[in-house]
Amino acid sequence: MSWLNVPREMIPWYPTIDESKCIGCGACVRFCAHDVFVLEGNPPKAKVINPYNCVVGCNACDKICPQGAISHPDIKEVIAMLRRTK
Repeated sequence: MSWLNVPREMIPWYPTIDESKCIGCGACVRFCAHDVFVLEGNPPKAKVINPYNCVVGCNACDKICPQGAISHPDIKEVIAMLRRTK
């Protein structure tokens, strides 16, 4: 898979989770149709298990999380980095 002819694995676009904020509600797991997240642990917390399944530019899960525990890189910085590598 690629995005703008760049292999997906070369694009640093995926969510990170602040575990101190995550309450394990599972909203991100239920929301994401691309199986990026899973709940693990005791107590359960969201984990990113398939980072490259995340659609480049999508950050909707950031807004779904009731605790604000999910974030993505700045898309403008990612695009600038990709331009420099071409």
